Amino acid sequence: MPFAVVLTLVALALPHHPGAPSRAVGEPWGGRLINGVELPAIGPGYETWDPIYKRVGNRAWRRWGTDRLVATVTRVAADYSARHPDAPPILIGDLSRPDGGNFGKRYGGLGHASHQNGLDVDVYYPRKDGRLRRPFKPSQVDRTAAQELVDAFVAAGAEYVFVGPSLHLKGPRKIVTPLIHHDDHMHFRLRG
Repeated sequence: MPFAVVLTLVALALPHHPGAPSRAVGEPWGGRLINGVELPAIGPGYETWDPIYKRVGNRAWRRWGTDRLVATVTRVAADYSARHPDAPPILIGDLSRPDGGNFGKRYGGLGHASHQNGLDVDVYYPRKDGRLRRPFKPSQVDRTAAQELVDAFVAAGAEYVFVGPSLHLKGPRKIVTPLIHHDDHMHFRLRG
């Protein structure tokens, strides 16, 4: 058995210890989350969005990540809000499940190919009309605000930021990548 597989099996057998650092185990598309942290439903500069029920306030079991991911998301949102005090909150979608693992179609909508080890989060683009809803078409996206958020997540340590191909958002080529089904939100993955 390969050494990496043995380490993964050992990590999966360890109990959760409150206050212990979080660990992303395995790959974003085939991993687990150890000692994850729940993103609060509302925080400075953000609110959560439930992509299945299409409403503000994502369910708790969809809002878990590593301590680093949750700290990064809350810091970027708070910094954005401080720069734009009159702007509506940023909408934060799915992170991972409490222990990570599969987050596919059976959990609603298209599901997620990744979001399994606590390093991924969906962030909805701000709308031109300021409404707290996901943009349903690219013409509703405030592209200036969206680009500012892409830049902020890149600066915060992104491994990848997947963006909608219709939005023409820019960034370092190996980090900011257009991907279908991302014209309403960006997908931020923190470096592991």
